[in-house]
Parts: sequence; C-alpha cells; structure tokens
Amino acid sequence: MQKKYKHGLCIMRAQPFHIGHERIVDNMLNDCELVTVILGSIQEHGTQRNPLNYTTRKKMIQNVYRNSSDYARLKIIGLFDINNPGEWANYVYDFIVDSFPELSKPDVYYAGSEYDAHWFKRIFKNIIIVERVNTDFPFVTGNMVRDMLSFGDERWKNFINSENHKIIEDNFFKKKAIV
Repeated sequence: MQKKYKHGLCIMRAQPFHIGHERIVDNMLNDCELVTVILGSIQEHGTQRNPLNYTTRKKMIQNVYRNSSDYARLKIIGLFDINNPGEWANYVYDFIVDSFPELSKPDVYYAGSEYDAHWFKRIFKNIIIVERVNTDFPFVTGNMVRDMLSFGDERWKNFINSENHKIIEDNFFKKKAIV
C-alpha cells in the first residue's frame, strides 16, 4: 500500500519513551514508507533531565514495536547534541543524509508541538504536528513522567507502555544492596 510520504523523521529525547512519543511514531508508521526516530542527547545520561542512556531508550521503542509488522520500516538512531540552536536543523538533516546515503532523504518532519517543529520549517516543506493537547488523548510530557517517577507516583504506569514497565522499574526503582 502506497503511503503519503517516503521517509518520515522525528527527534525526541524519550526520557522516558511515553505514550505521547508512541503516538508520534504511530502516526509516522501510518503515513510513511520509512520512519526514522532520532534519539537526541546521547552524550548525556544519569542526570535528572536525561536519566536514561541511549541503549535503554532505544530498547524502550523496540519493545513497543518489535512484534509489529511495521517494525522493519522503523529505524532508531542516536545523535549527539550541539550547542547551536540556529544550526540544529541543518546538523540533523545533514547527519541523516550524509550518514545514511542508502536511505531516501526525509520528506516530512513530525513533532509533538509547534515549538519542537519550528527549528525545521526552513528544511521541510511537510511538517506534521501531533499535538499533545487533545481532548481525546491525555496530556503528557517527559518532565511530568519523570516527576511522577521521582515521587513514587504510580500513575506513571498510565503514560508508559506496559512493555516498558520493567525497564522503568529497573532504572528508577533499583533497590540498593545493604552492605
């Protein structure tokens, strides 16, 4: 079946990968022949803002989609940040095009908000905003989920796919050995 776009691109930190991120990826898989998810900030982990490492975040996405017939169309890669917001979009686009010449150039960018998309308006003719504010879908942010986790609020389970509950428990609720 012909899709609307050849190659969809999105960038997320996925700290952790929550149902809002999943909604973006689902939309991309529905619309695009190939889907590339870039996990940003791979140089940083173990901090309050970026608690999870790249491998764990990638595994969370794989857990959700590994049994899907769409899994073969999903590419997940990591990217270091640069501290130059004005060059960010070009940096990302050039990274994809230069590092993966076997892939078609992305022809659509997906984001969770207008703010997240604004960096890419000069590069992409097609930008899809998968809004976080929707009466049919719960509002969710990574900050919100991390706050729930830090306070031990069990409602975090409503915002994380059950495929990833164990990863969350292992990474946020590890019991320290008594020595």
